[in-house]
Amino acid sequence: MFLCQARQARDMSAALQLDELLYDSLESLSLPDVYLRLREVMDSENASMADAAQILSLDPALAARVLRMANSAFYGFPAQVDTITRAANILGMQKIHDLALAASVSEAFAGLSNELMDIDTFWYRSVHCGFLAQAIAEGAGMRSPESMFVRGLLHDIGHLVLFSRYPRECRQALAYSDEGLDARLYQEQQLIGIDAMQFAAELSRVWRLPESFVDSFKHLTRPEEVAGGLAREIAILHIAVQFSGGIDSDLLIEDVVQQIRAPIWRLAELPPEVGSAALDASTMEMVDAMYCILTKHNEAVPE
Repeated sequence: MFLCQARQARDMSAALQLDELLYDSLESLSLPDVYLRLREVMDSENASMADAAQILSLDPALAARVLRMANSAFYGFPAQVDTITRAANILGMQKIHDLALAASVSEAFAGLSNELMDIDTFWYRSVHCGFLAQAIAEGAGMRSPESMFVRGLLHDIGHLVLFSRYPRECRQALAYSDEGLDARLYQEQQLIGIDAMQFAAELSRVWRLPESFVDSFKHLTRPEEVAGGLAREIAILHIAVQFSGGIDSDLLIEDVVQQIRAPIWRLAELPPEVGSAALDASTMEMVDAMYCILTKHNEAVPE
């Protein structure tokens, strides 16, 4: 009984801590009104491409970044996409939403600094993870693999807040990065009381991002807890995150494979050749191009 009460008290303390951190963060982290209006259009049964283009055009800076993404090597269109209306017609509503979301979130975190990782390095690694997630999803024959790019891109936003708020504890947890995602998040739970994926899920919920984003972040380490096809998507995202982290830590591919639990491999149902093909597909040229767009950099990329 005592252990049960202690566990309940610890859980309640963690929930209060999460709520407090979320409340404090929302004072400085907010998505632009244009993105929120775009979400409303997408949720409307009568929405049209023209409606989406008109809303994006209300924010020239956001519209310009979406156009730069549409014209990047990521999509590889043979002709220049020179207007938001043309971009909306070519890409479709979902891709326009994903591009606007990626640009909006990168802008929201632009002013958040920390002593553990500079923001440019963070986004460069996040872009690479996004490309890996999409490439693995494509190799696995998943429908609409493009959505995996944005989930891979945004999966780690919780760490930007934790790095800023709990630098000492996060530095200790970072020491476990070589042991894989689960080990690092476990250390954050022990040292802080919450982990970065919990915070990312809650922030996504408050921002009213698609439920697939909230569930992907909330269940990233345990995709088997999710029912239906989303479980496979989360398993694929988990694999991409582990591979991306392993590359950053200079681990051998074999070591990364061993860190991923057997239930996740079973859920992902990946053909044997998908892993190496995904690494080849996420070329550095594409990563560099998208990184420069998201961070407004036009020259050098981090080493």
